[in-house]
Amino acid sequence: MPYTIVLTPPAEQALKYIEVSQALYSDYQPNYLLARDGTSSPHITVVQFECESSDLAYQVWTKMCEKMSKETIIPFSPPFIGVAFVEGAGLYANTTWIELSVKRGDKNSPIMKVHYAALEVLEQFGLKPLNACDNDYRPHLTLARISMPEQMKIWPKNLCENPGNFKLEFGLSDEKWQYAQTLGFFP
Repeated sequence: MPYTIVLTPPAEQALKYIEVSQALYSDYQPNYLLARDGTSSPHITVVQFECESSDLAYQVWTKMCEKMSKETIIPFSPPFIGVAFVEGAGLYANTTWIELSVKRGDKNSPIMKVHYAALEVLEQFGLKPLNACDNDYRPHLTLARISMPEQMKIWPKNLCENPGNFKLEFGLSDEKWQYAQTLGFFP
């Protein structure tokens, strides 16, 4: 079963992301679109992993919470730096991901501390991350995956401003790796 550890925005900010995703991109044959029904919630992926045992997955989550309780970084406001349009490849060819990019910072930045903590926890349980990690980790909040039109509507400039403090959550992903169901919160 696919599991995901993510950073989620406050409810009012999540609604803002969902509204923008729906308003700007629903007409462009979306393959991935944020939704209010919880099937695709706004998030920044920290780590994704496959685990056949839900008990083991919860042990991973418990250990992650233990690590985070020793840190003073959660919740934090991610430093959004703009909107990215990323061309899909392979399975996602002929589509474009539309994302709010997050500045990684160095290894001591809050986002990277959380990412490295999650990698350490997975390693302790003999699990491997499925998403890009370490130097390849590119934190972002996906708004949509669409068939890119020749002329694209303009997104609101204030989408990256004042994002609020994101909190750490644990949950299930669906077959498209959308954050679909919350199973736990920290703290």
